[in-house]
Amino acid sequence: MRSLIPLIFLVFFLLSTVESVAQAPLRPAKAAAYSIALPGLGHRYANGNKWNRRAALYTIADAVLLAGLVTSEWQRGQLVQSYQSWAASYAGVSTTGKDRRFYVTIGNHLSSHDYREAQLRSRRVDLVSYVDDPAFQWAWTSERDFQRYRNLRGDAESWAQRRGSFIAALVANRLISAVSALLTTRRKRESSLQVAVTPGPTLKLALTL
Repeated sequence: MRSLIPLIFLVFFLLSTVESVAQAPLRPAKAAAYSIALPGLGHRYANGNKWNRRAALYTIADAVLLAGLVTSEWQRGQLVQSYQSWAASYAGVSTTGKDRRFYVTIGNHLSSHDYREAQLRSRRVDLVSYVDDPAFQWAWTSERDFQRYRNLRGDAESWAQRRGSFIAALVANRLISAVSALLTTRRKRESSLQVAVTPGPTLKLALTL
């Protein structure tokens, strides 16, 4: 949650920046940049520094996705702690210095002995030494405890996939918002062009922003 504090300050800074340039000529690139920082901010900029429905929808969507990302990361972390503690209690695992490969491995074999036998049967002799160190050996107390571990780790992996989906959605929301804000700002700038016809021997057109 502490990592969100700099983001909050950034949002307030961007809002104050938009306030200061609200009367300046609209710049599509600036609107796109604002939307990448916070979806909806570019539309607010294009709308004379006032929130409209489109700006609010992009911002609300970003807030919902961010909340989903934080929730999924928290759930994943809780489940990781749970299956590691379960392995320590019911498989005699030392959790110090273990990586993801180890926790995947102990979820595929009832014991380090079974793991060794499986690698020998597959003629993957180079992998047998993985369990030579006593710190990398284990033995599940029962099939039930083994299955419970697999379920916990499977749930953790599921939340990790959701986390990835939320990150992808946050990126997509920024890109879509940026393109939309750029096009909206460009249209508004073009519509603000004034065409003046000056009478005389030749027709003169004056375009002003």
